[in-house]
Amino acid sequence: QFKLADIGEGIAEVQLTEWFVKEGDMVKEMDNVCAVESDKASVELTSPYTGKVVKVHHKVQDTVKVGSVLIDVETGDSSAPTSSPPKPQPTPAAAPSAPSAPSGGVQQFKLADIGEGIAEVQLTEWFVKEGDMVKEMDNVCAVESDKASVELTSPYTGKVVKVHHKVQDTVKVGSVLIDVETGDSSAPTSSPPKPQPTPAAAPSAPSAPSGGVQQFKLADI
Repeated sequence: QFKLADIGEGIAEVQLTEWFVKEGDMVKEMDNVCAVESDKASVELTSPYTGKVVKVHHKVQDTVKVGSVLIDVETGDSSAPTSSPPKPQPTPAAAPSAPSAPSGGVQQFKLADIGEGIAEVQLTEWFVKEGDMVKEMDNVCAVESDKASVELTSPYTGKVVKVHHKVQDTVKVGSVLIDVETGDSSAPTSSPPKPQPTPAAAPSAPSAPSGGVQQFKLADI
């Protein structure tokens, strides 16, 4: 599920001005999904997932609150977990991340497209460090462009296992900010793969409860 994350600056809701996808469309990670407008800016939101749009939750001109689900994306990881590893999407990410982190459920939180032609931002503050526990919608870091300064919130609940940038670093759109161990894998002993205890559980469809459908919330702008 792709939800509307906290946009910062005290904004609690936005107006949905345009859809670039409809139910049944295929989307790729970083494809434009919709345009939203607050009283401060108008931005286009990009998908953190690759898959098929199975449900659109709002219509054009709807007012969408922070945390609301925008679309459901069927990533197909539950039916073919072995073919998904190349892309670090929310659930299958476990497999490719396994070698670098001892966990079967490591998700990568990337910097979404901020719109307005902005290709990179400066990281001004971290609110978390490696080893910290974060909840969905917790503030993770603050970034600044030449147009605005915003705080980005986590789409995952879990443990921060890696921080990829330092304060004052310039971060490009699409870059990974942090790795979060969500603890999706619960049965390390049942899996044959080589990486140590927990990563082994990666291929055993950690996304089973959701049936391969991810919700896309409004990414940070």
